[in-house]
Amino acid sequence: MPVTALTPVKQLKLDLSNYRTLHQPNERSAVEAIIATNPDWFWALAQSLLDDGYLPTENILVQKDGTGPRAGLTVKEGNRRISVLKLVHGLISTEGLSVPTNILTAIESISKEWKKANSSVPTAIYELSESDVVNRIRSLTHGKGEKAGRDKWTPVARARHNREENGASEPALDLLEKYLQKGKNRTEQQAQRWAGDFPITVLEEAMKKVAVRLGCTNSPELAKSYPRVKNRPELEEIIKDIGQQELGFEAIRKTDFASDYGIPQLPGQGTSGASSSGSTSSKSGSTSGSSGSASGGTGSKGDGTGATGTPGNGKGPKAVAMDDPRRVARTLRAFSPRGKNREKVVSLQEELRVLSLDKNPIAFCFLLRSMFEVSAKAYCIDHKADGLTVIGKDGRDRPLVDVLRDITKHLTNDKKDKEALKRLHGAMTELGRHDGILSVTSMNQLVHNPKFSLQVGDIVVLFGNIFPLLEEMN
Repeated sequence: MPVTALTPVKQLKLDLSNYRTLHQPNERSAVEAIIATNPDWFWALAQSLLDDGYLPTENILVQKDGTGPRAGLTVKEGNRRISVLKLVHGLISTEGLSVPTNILTAIESISKEWKKANSSVPTAIYELSESDVVNRIRSLTHGKGEKAGRDKWTPVARARHNREENGASEPALDLLEKYLQKGKNRTEQQAQRWAGDFPITVLEEAMKKVAVRLGCTNSPELAKSYPRVKNRPELEEIIKDIGQQELGFEAIRKTDFASDYGIPQLPGQGTSGASSSGSTSSKSGSTSGSSGSASGGTGSKGDGTGATGTPGNGKGPKAVAMDDPRRVARTLRAFSPRGKNREKVVSLQEELRVLSLDKNPIAFCFLLRSMFEVSAKAYCIDHKADGLTVIGKDGRDRPLVDVLRDITKHLTNDKKDKEALKRLHGAMTELGRHDGILSVTSMNQLVHNPKFSLQVGDIVVLFGNIFPLLEEMN
């Protein structure tokens, strides 16, 4: 039976093996990973706690990590709440975290009375030997829908729990975790996000289709063999597209999607599709990032129809055209800046997210340029030892386009990193244009020239080209 007690927050240790994320080396990394998985939920909870304090309606589930009076107390249920309280009490620094401005302001203005009243929380403390009981309780407590309540486990978290606690085989999770560590075509931000939220059931389906074609007998062997498998780059592109919701069940189940990625068919397999239907498709079909359910594949018109022209019947978002403003909105929602001196980047991001690009294209460009400028300064500070700087020899700020060129050169290891070079090709191309939207000339024209204007569709396409650089800087 557990012991119920009021326990100081500073005595509680976050669970570094939280099923929502990969295993973390320390509490700071654990908080970063929790935030990256679902920032909206985390900061909504933070705002709720700052407004109302910790409401002792439910105990924090805690388990001792040893025996005797000196045993530590590890949080098994309530890691988000304790993470917030540790940030508020300064037990974990907010420096370098992308904390929304309203949250930072609230933290700085909380009273001594609030801190005293919320320095301890009610806990149910279990012994080390009661792991089975703790696991059973925790498995039943993720059903609430409110943002400030308990966040539902993602398919990744459920798979991780099933593997660790039940000893079940989860080859898709095994492959995903290896890819997040060794994949050559994903960013650090993507790795952080996908470690906690990824359409893993879609990946599981894809593995069944491609395992034999990659020289493995089945999905478990594919997960075990990776990264030493045939067509590794092609496999990694498949995983990335699943994570970006560009490849879903529709294409995987009804087409020879693997051939579209350059994975050859087996001898004697012929040119038939996935179901010997004789059809092939491009990389299409989207998924829901939280549930792994399929949406229709994207046809040539970008209208959400599948590769064969039939509408998808899943719950994922429809694909949209390259010049559709919704493409920008989706990208900004998934963007989660990290690192020191990024607070203003987060504030600008929040303003962009509520701005109507259709109605405010000029304001959008100003905010976007500001995000690049602030991000560039922060990146140069991070890598000052490598010679990056925004200050010229004359003591003045250097032109933004020159600073971004230097940063791009740094990110691509002087163009030696071919994968990074590929990711940033669009941004590099745009930055090389003297009349690009990011140039000082175009910004000045936008302000002073009564006849100079911008098309919303052009801005959307431009945003898609340059966003990878913004993401890499943060």
